[in-house]
Parts: sequence; structure tokens; C-alpha cells
Amino acid sequence: MGVVQASGIAAAAPGPAPAGTAPGVGGTPCTTKAIKACVDLSENKTWLLDGDGNVVYGPVANTHGSKGHETPTGDFIIQRKDQYHVSQEFEGAKMPYAVFFDNSGRAFHQGTLERQSAGCVRLNEDDAKRFFEHLNPNDRVQIVQ
Repeated sequence: MGVVQASGIAAAAPGPAPAGTAPGVGGTPCTTKAIKACVDLSENKTWLLDGDGNVVYGPVANTHGSKGHETPTGDFIIQRKDQYHVSQEFEGAKMPYAVFFDNSGRAFHQGTLERQSAGCVRLNEDDAKRFFEHLNPNDRVQIVQ
């Protein structure tokens, strides 16, 4: 292990992440410490975090946008929540426990994990409830590929 010296004080340099953990925040693939949710589209995994870099729930399975309706990647801010949301864009599709993370109607919500969505991040019922309870407007979310 290397040694780093700052201000006259020697300290051990951090070693590599333990085997089997991602190099990101809290062992997730996300990189922004202040996030409250992390979504990994390539692995279909999602986590809740405390905003200080610590995982508080997950990983849990998700499905996301299909070809032509991709879930966007990047940093987002929770816009609003609607426990009993019904989509006007998609023929009255029910979106229970919807937590909207962009201005285009994309949200975390309860839904089938058997097929991809129109851009939302779908979770099973128990996980969708946890996300609904944990996330609030102005919370930060990061979605990675």
C-alpha cells in the first residue's frame, strides 16, 4: 500500500476496491455521491442511497426503455410523485408509485419486469413502494449504461 503525505501527515493511500464491488459510490456503478438513487441499465439493477454515498436498499431488479424509447442516462432531479398515476400518453396505463425524474414523463414505478418499458424504470411492487417512500422532489438520481 502506498503512502500519501499531505500537510506533513503521512496517510495510507486507499487500496483497490474489494473483489466483486463496483468502483462507484457505495459499490454501485454511479459516480455522484449526493444521489439518492442509482440505476444501472446494462445490468438491470437499481439502488437507493442516503445522499452521502451509502447504499440503503438494493440492488433490486428493474426493466427500462426499449429500442426507440430508451431510458436516458445522466443525472436527474426528482420532479414529483404520484402514488396512483395513470398515464395519459400510453392509453391509461397504470403507473403505481410513480416518482418522476424528468420533464418527459419518465418515472420509477411499479410494473412488469417481463418486458421493457417506454422509457421508465419499472420495479416490482415492493421495490416501487420503497422507492416511492424514499425519494422526494429535488432528490438527485443517476442513470448509467
